[in-house]
Amino acid sequence: MKKLIIFTLLPIVIFGCQNSHQTEKFEAEIEELKKRNDSLKNIVFQIKDKYVFDSLTIRKIPHYGNTNKLNSIHKEEFVFAGYNSNGKTSVIIGDTLILKNGGFHHEIKLTQERNAYSGIFKTEHDYGKSFEIHLGSRIEVEKN
Repeated sequence: MKKLIIFTLLPIVIFGCQNSHQTEKFEAEIEELKKRNDSLKNIVFQIKDKYVFDSLTIRKIPHYGNTNKLNSIHKEEFVFAGYNSNGKTSVIIGDTLILKNGGFHHEIKLTQERNAYSGIFKTEHDYGKSFEIHLGSRIEVEKN
């Protein structure tokens, strides 16, 4: 009889200890999931008033007054153009440097027959893809 009681109580005790350990494990997992959820809510709250685009590109816009004559100043503007493929959004944005009305203004004096420059255009965000493009251009002087 004693053996029967021991064999009956032993699995109950072992199962009870394992169940307690699993409960603690599940509670720890629930706490971790709550932290992740709060973190995601914070990210969503921060980007709620940001622009989100499917694609981003650079537009180079030459100044209407450029003559491309020797020793003249060649002016152009670079803008980041973001858009969504659904066709509902088209926005031009820019950031810092010499920023005026959403564009980066660039000037180069045309001192040679062929004038060249290069640069890197880059934008980053904590929660989205970074965008970086290398740009090089050559401007030839018009001959009279």
